[in-house]
Amino acid sequence: DFVTAMMALFLLMWIINMASDETKAVLSEFFTPEYWSGTSGGAQGRKSGNIVGNTGQARDADNLIPSDRTYLAIAQKLKETLSAKHIPPEARGVTSEKDGILLNVNADALFQPDSADLLPQGELVLDDVADLLEEYNLFLVVRGHADYQEKGTARYPGKWELSTARATACVRYLVDYAKVKPSLLRAVGYGDTRPLVPGSTPDEAAKNRRVEFFFHRPE
Repeated sequence: DFVTAMMALFLLMWIINMASDETKAVLSEFFTPEYWSGTSGGAQGRKSGNIVGNTGQARDADNLIPSDRTYLAIAQKLKETLSAKHIPPEARGVTSEKDGILLNVNADALFQPDSADLLPQGELVLDDVADLLEEYNLFLVVRGHADYQEKGTARYPGKWELSTARATACVRYLVDYAKVKPSLLRAVGYGDTRPLVPGSTPDEAAKNRRVEFFFHRPE
C-alpha cells in the first residue's frame, strides 16, 4: 500500500546517504579512463570480477553493503547506456559530482544542426534516461548548452533560446513519450556561458555544444 511504499522509499534514501567515503572513491575511479583502459587497479579488479578501490584492495561483490551496491549499480547502468551504439564514444561522457551523476552528450548526437529537433538516436538516448529514472527513483535536471559560434535563426534568435529549447525538447520527450512524471524533471538553458573548452576550433566548439543530464536523489 502507499504507507509501505513510502517507508521503502525513505529506507532507500537513508541507505544511499550512508555510503562510505570508500564507496564514493570507488565510484569516482569507475569513471576514469584508466579504469577501462586496464592501467589501474580498478581495471584489474573488473577483469577478475571484483570491485577495487583506490587502495588497490579487491572486495568480493557479494560482500558489499547495500549502499555500495546501489552506487555501483547506478554507475554500471550508466556505463551500459554509454556503451550502446546510440552515439559515438567521443560524443559522450560520465562524471560524478558532489550530489549526483552527470551524463554529457554532444548536441550534434541528439539534434538536427542549429535546431532543437530530436534525431532518432537522440530519442533512443532519452529512452535509456527514462529507464534509469524509473529504476532508481531519481530526479533529473537537463542542461542545454550552445557554443559561441552557433548563429541565431528565425526560430531561435540567440544562443539562450537554442540551448533552452534543446533542454526543453528533452524534457518534453521524457514526459510525452517516455511517460516520466513532470515533477521529476527540470530544464535549464545556459546559452554559451559555461563552455568546457575555449571553443576556438570546430572540435572544441562541438564539445561546448552539448546537453547535460544531471541525475540526483530526491531533494
